[in-house]
Amino acid sequence: MVDFQRCFIENMRHYRNIKGISQAQLAELCNVSNGTIGNIECGITKPSFDMILKIAEKLDIQPELLFHISEQVEFIQERKSNCLSKAQIRQLKKIISSAIDAAIDNLAN
Repeated sequence: MVDFQRCFIENMRHYRNIKGISQAQLAELCNVSNGTIGNIECGITKPSFDMILKIAEKLDIQPELLFHISEQVEFIQERKSNCLSKAQIRQLKKIISSAIDAAIDNLAN
C-alpha cells in the first residue's frame, strides 16, 4: 500500500527545494507559523485540505503532484522540462513572424 503521507512529505520538500524556498519562507507565503511547515515535513502534523491547496498554490504546482509516487513525479518533471517556457515561445513567435514577413517581402519583389 502506498504511504501517501510519505509521498506528500517527499514531494512537498522536493518542490519547495526546486522553487528555492525555505520552510520558513513557505510558511510565510501560506500565512502559517514557521514551525507548521517543518512539522508537516517531519510528519508530526497532517495538513488540512485547505492547507494542501495553499501549499500547492504557493509552490506553483497542481495539488495532485503532492501525492504522486516518486517515479511519476520524475516523469512529470522530465516532461515539463522538455516543454518550451513562455519566454521561449514568445521568442519563437517573433522569429517565425519575422521569417514570414521576410518571405512575403521576397515574394512581393
